[in-house]
Amino acid sequence: MTAIPKNPRILIIDPTDNPALKAGLQRHYGMMVNQQTSGRAALELLRRVKPDLIVLNAHLSDLPAATLLAEINAQKLAVPIILVGGNGETTRANFDDKKIVGWLNQPFEPVELAALIQSALERPWPNSDLVLTKRAELIEANQQLTNRIQQMQTLAEIGQSVTSQLELEEVLRRVAKAAVSLTHADESYLLLVDEASGNLYLRAEANLGEEEVKNFWVKVSDSIAGQVVQTGEPVTISRDSNNLKVKTGLVVYALINVPVKVGQKVIGVLGVDNRTQHRTFSPEDQMLLSALADWAAIAIQNARLYAATSDLSRDLELVNEVSRLVSSTLDVEQIPRLLVKHTAEIIGAECGSLALLDKERGGVVFQLAYDGEGNELTSLRNFIMPLGEGIVGLVAQTGLPHIVNNVQSDPGWSPVADRLTGFVTHKIIAVPLIAEGEVVGVMELLNKKEGNFDQGDLQLLSLVAAAAAGAIQNARQYDALQKTNEALQRAQEQRIAAERWAVLGKAAGSLAHRINNTTTLVPIAVQHLRELLQPVNLPPELRQEIEANLERIERNTRYTVDLAVALLRRFRQHPAKAHNVNELIKRAISLVEIPKNIKLVCHLDPKLPPVDISDLLVDALIELISNALRVMEAEGGVLRIASFKAGSGIAIQVTDSGPGIAAENLDQVFDLFFTTYPQGLGFGLWWVKTFLEQQHGQITVESRPNEGTTFTITLPGSPAVSPG
Repeated sequence: MTAIPKNPRILIIDPTDNPALKAGLQRHYGMMVNQQTSGRAALELLRRVKPDLIVLNAHLSDLPAATLLAEINAQKLAVPIILVGGNGETTRANFDDKKIVGWLNQPFEPVELAALIQSALERPWPNSDLVLTKRAELIEANQQLTNRIQQMQTLAEIGQSVTSQLELEEVLRRVAKAAVSLTHADESYLLLVDEASGNLYLRAEANLGEEEVKNFWVKVSDSIAGQVVQTGEPVTISRDSNNLKVKTGLVVYALINVPVKVGQKVIGVLGVDNRTQHRTFSPEDQMLLSALADWAAIAIQNARLYAATSDLSRDLELVNEVSRLVSSTLDVEQIPRLLVKHTAEIIGAECGSLALLDKERGGVVFQLAYDGEGNELTSLRNFIMPLGEGIVGLVAQTGLPHIVNNVQSDPGWSPVADRLTGFVTHKIIAVPLIAEGEVVGVMELLNKKEGNFDQGDLQLLSLVAAAAAGAIQNARQYDALQKTNEALQRAQEQRIAAERWAVLGKAAGSLAHRINNTTTLVPIAVQHLRELLQPVNLPPELRQEIEANLERIERNTRYTVDLAVALLRRFRQHPAKAHNVNELIKRAISLVEIPKNIKLVCHLDPKLPPVDISDLLVDALIELISNALRVMEAEGGVLRIASFKAGSGIAIQVTDSGPGIAAENLDQVFDLFFTTYPQGLGFGLWWVKTFLEQQHGQITVESRPNEGTTFTITLPGSPAVSPG
């Protein structure tokens, strides 16, 4: 018996071409395989080339197997034959050929055929031209077989250990450690392909030094490992005399790099090398490392699927939680607060915002925005982005989602929001909020913390957006019902206000008349008293005290007369006529002195329609402006006055940056005689509200502690005048 040839030549005669079988025998067992699908072609080949073993299918299409065996015998070829497709001893008896040393039933695994081939080549058989060898060769062959079995057992145990782990980093660590154990190498490394750059990055190693591990990566286009990625074939290199320096900078004596494949796709490279050992690697080492790489590919894929499934499960739980939160409220103001922060956490973004469509104003209005620290960007609240402008305006206009991972290269991006807030945007993902087939808003997230926004993020954000859109629609419908009820209530209040205004007007007129009648003689009496006291000799101190009292009487009398005039003016029936509201605002501002430590900012829409209203609106605006200036006079601040279209009418806003109104006082600010100002009478805001209701308008107040207060006056527009 001789030792098995290092690379035995195997002839497979089978009507079915099987590239996978051929590749497996070549790759894992180092066999040189020639495959023929025709019996006659095989006979022609046998006249020129003698194989070490023939694998013969018992059912050839062009030539009976028995005829082929007879032709082989006629050529006196002493070649062992393994019969495929037969049925044990019965088949062997049918063919009655001593050259048949083994048989396999179909289907079979490549490893079964490989084991049978190795067994057939290791033992003598009748009519063979092989001779018995020395006992030492037999012992060596048996030892090799024992080693191979041990290697296979070890490989199976390692494969079970690797594939049983679902944490990716642990899988990679075990693979690297097993590579050293199987091949007895000095060190090992596992490189995975980075999808973004295409380069190979070190993900696990065994026995590499700290310096080698640091920033370990190689280019696919210019490295041994890159060659493995590109060809999908293993590479074994050794230098018997000179050291080998690879592209990573490592100087090694020998190395093996094998591909890690998922299907036909190479996802990485598993490598071992010898730096201290002057030992080359054998084909068996390459075979074992390739088998380990196959196990590694399965384990990596399983770990990635597990991680993706876990992430998806977590994300879906968060999506459900967000959906539950936004669906549990009918307050449109609360939905953005509940939505944005939770969604940014799901996607892994720094921050986000939510804007709702305002068709009348032709844009999307930002309801809420957060920066990277979780702080609300108040400067962006109520900011309008026109339809079609910026990513958010584009999504609102088209109803299509948008992903931009480099805003500087996207022509649709607008830097306006960054300029307003000071935030720096790099990446954006934005999706429309669609309810009942219509876009109602846009939700966007900014600057993903790890990697770029992708389709998975888009799917999750779309799920959240769908829930949010439904919740916003429900909240808006509820809000519409509330507004209808409020409108009915306001109509009732306006009727009562008109009646009350008429009564108060009469009472004010009567009271002013009486005050005028009763106070007219007071200044005359004071002057007469002065004349009577003039010739009287009085001590200087007493005369001064008397004069001071007389002046006090005159001053209080004038104040009472002025109060009566103001009272009469504010309740007199001033006819309403079409006014340019901006002109009334400017008149009110001109009648108030603005302190130097307060900055006045006006945003007056020049295209406002005229409004039918009494010019007492000037008095109402003076009241609001004076109150705003008073709360800011100590610390200074900003007074903002704005006018803009509001539906078919117009709105006027007076906003201060003062300390704000306490929450418990907001519901009382328009009550008669309610005041928090020591010198106040609690008359001004009550009169403003009463006047506006009498003019079919309304006033509301919003205030946040330490942020300021906004009073909003809403007035109906003048009815259109039809021509002719």
